[in-house]
Amino acid sequence: MLNKRKTIFLLLIICMVFGAYTVIGQEEGATDGAEDSSGSIWDKILFPVFVAVAMFVIHGIAYLIRLFKKDRLQKTLMNKYVVFHLKNGHRYHGTMRVDMKGAEIISEESRQRGQAPSYIFKQGQLEKEIGAYIRYHDIMNEREKRERAWELERLLNPSLSYRFVRKIRNMFIALNEAVKNAMNMVVTGLKGAARPITQQLQRIDAAASEYGGQGTAVKELNTILDEPKGFMAEESYERIIERLVGTRVKIQISGVKHAEGIYMGLLKDYNYKHMSFMNIKDKDGNGFRDQWTIEKEYKGNIRNFNIRDDRGLRSRLVENNGNYFVVFENNTAYTIQVGKITLHDGSPTWERNLEFKWHIEPLSVRRIRLNPVSNHKISPFDRVSIRENRTPRNFKKLRIEFRSFRDADVIFPRGDVCKIIESGEKRQVESFSISSITDAMLDRSEIEEIAIQDAEGRPIHGMNLVHGYVTNVNEERIDLKSVDSSYSRRWEVESAYTHFDKKLRHKIPVHRKLNPISARRFVAQHELIEQIRENPLQKEAVAQLAYPKKVKRSLRVPLLKMLPTNVDIPLPLKVMTFTSNGTNMEFPILERYEYVHEHHMLYETVDTLRNDRLAKMDILWIGSGEVYKGGYRLNIDSEHRIKNFVSQGGIVIVSGQDVKTNYRQRRGAGWIPEPLTGLEYDETDELLPTSQGRRSRIFHTPNVLNTTPDTKEIPLVRLDDMWVDPLGKWNSFAKSTSQDDASALLTLPFQQGLYIVTSLKNDTERDVQINAKIMENLLHYSVKWLDNQRWRQRFKLQ
Repeated sequence: MLNKRKTIFLLLIICMVFGAYTVIGQEEGATDGAEDSSGSIWDKILFPVFVAVAMFVIHGIAYLIRLFKKDRLQKTLMNKYVVFHLKNGHRYHGTMRVDMKGAEIISEESRQRGQAPSYIFKQGQLEKEIGAYIRYHDIMNEREKRERAWELERLLNPSLSYRFVRKIRNMFIALNEAVKNAMNMVVTGLKGAARPITQQLQRIDAAASEYGGQGTAVKELNTILDEPKGFMAEESYERIIERLVGTRVKIQISGVKHAEGIYMGLLKDYNYKHMSFMNIKDKDGNGFRDQWTIEKEYKGNIRNFNIRDDRGLRSRLVENNGNYFVVFENNTAYTIQVGKITLHDGSPTWERNLEFKWHIEPLSVRRIRLNPVSNHKISPFDRVSIRENRTPRNFKKLRIEFRSFRDADVIFPRGDVCKIIESGEKRQVESFSISSITDAMLDRSEIEEIAIQDAEGRPIHGMNLVHGYVTNVNEERIDLKSVDSSYSRRWEVESAYTHFDKKLRHKIPVHRKLNPISARRFVAQHELIEQIRENPLQKEAVAQLAYPKKVKRSLRVPLLKMLPTNVDIPLPLKVMTFTSNGTNMEFPILERYEYVHEHHMLYETVDTLRNDRLAKMDILWIGSGEVYKGGYRLNIDSEHRIKNFVSQGGIVIVSGQDVKTNYRQRRGAGWIPEPLTGLEYDETDELLPTSQGRRSRIFHTPNVLNTTPDTKEIPLVRLDDMWVDPLGKWNSFAKSTSQDDASALLTLPFQQGLYIVTSLKNDTERDVQINAKIMENLLHYSVKWLDNQRWRQRFKLQ
């Protein structure tokens, strides 16, 4: 719709038309006599009203044109996570929205830090201040990665239709001058036809100025008529640059702080204002450079220096036994390089230039020792000085320079910012040595388990690739002869099915369709196909060739009762127990439960989560005290691995904690998506299941736990410190009997997985024997939850 200013302006025009023509009608009546004064007033205001309505329609059409008139390359960034790199080096992160008068970047991270939730750039600011629109590969989601892969494939191997459409578009752009001349002729004709309207609008402007208003009707009309001239100017066709689309080119970036230099990139597209590149690399083969500096005034108090920048890097000063360190906590997925460290303001300035050779690996914590030394002059001698050891407490400010290189796709403004200076090859095919590939296949000295992934890139738990065979059996239990025999039988079944399927694809005679026995056989096979196949695009392919939908629908109901639709092969499940801080009392008890819901359970214990086997597991059992025991025990890498494991469909069961404080304290937020608070609690053997916990039957299957003589269900278990849910995001299955807000068993679904957090006290062998029944119940609940999730995912019910 029209904005408020233009709406008020149009209403003012209509009102001024009535007022002006009333006055005009009176003047003409005074001079021309009584014959004209007897005319109807509607005959006099009919034309001005038509002019006003025409202006309204023209404004509406112009608004609709401007609504869709956006930069073609900027539109590719709409609703995408983009980094605005300004020419002065400042950056804005967030989701980009493009409008006809500018752009908006919405940042949830900025809102959480207490800053503005969004930033608005007008069109003039975008053209003057923005130096680059950056999309980093490591922050793209799965859908954006698939779209980018499709765009890259189309760019490197363009189809015939894509090339034809682009040539047609370039032909019209090349004929831009002819189009401009045609538009000029149309606009000139419109202005000639609108000359009476212009004269009336001039009179309206004069009347509006006389009454104290602003007469802008003529100016608005000229603006609208001149609007089509700029439509084709935003696109560009240059034969030299068009030849380079889809090739690697060398570009020079200038006028953009922290991004200047020579880069190589794959030219994706261009227009009059911008150039778009994929896979930007610098001259040394690194990614797109990001360089920034943090500076903090801590005034001698090292506790004041604790900064988390917008990249995800936390820096702080600590003291340990008289030594001072600056600790870096890298929460990003890329390596960060440290340059110059400067202490100043106080004692003489001290610098240590690491020349960006000191690296902070992704998801890691590293520290650098600070040992500042200053030259102290001995008075009254100006040239005599001694070296004096100082500490960070003798300074007031600390400045640190950082740098990183990340793979990115970038859109640069053309002209002074981005220039193509050299062309490259369209493809850089890397050749492989056949002999080296053969040697690698025959070499069995290094055996590595390869995670089997589905079509969406998620690991299939329990399946491995061993000696070229896809199997769910461990390597030491594999009989190669039996596996080969199984594959041979599978090939025979597949060949028989293919032969029968080819027969079905031919036209079926009418008498066979009317035969109930043959019809049931055909429909049964189609139903089996639809149950087995996972690709929804292929489910109806064969069935539509055999029978119409009506016949198929009438025969499907009795057949569904005969088909084993609820039967599924229970694959083995893998359980990893994480126990490293105390005695390993839980693992021997868990090993007893060899089969759970007909699934063969495979257990293994580890003392660290820094391994690649976690992605192949189905359940992670975190032992008692592993999260908190006299202090928080998980590092950043473990937190990210746990959270990623649950998001990919795994289940995490936390046995318990050991809080030694007298106050509530939040336990680390990295391993769980929603916060929990640990609460010190006396040892007890009682808890009260909630209504949600009773419905889940977690206290009844397969073991019915003991209850007290009264009606309350209070299982006999060994519990210790409880949990408190401050935000109410978790599902409480069991509460404390003495404190309402304390919970002993909570669950939280997260993306495709599940968290189960308990308060079990499993410190001694006696404690574990008491809690053995509820531990078995937790395993049964987890396995049932996994089966339900995989069943829903298989039949697309979630």
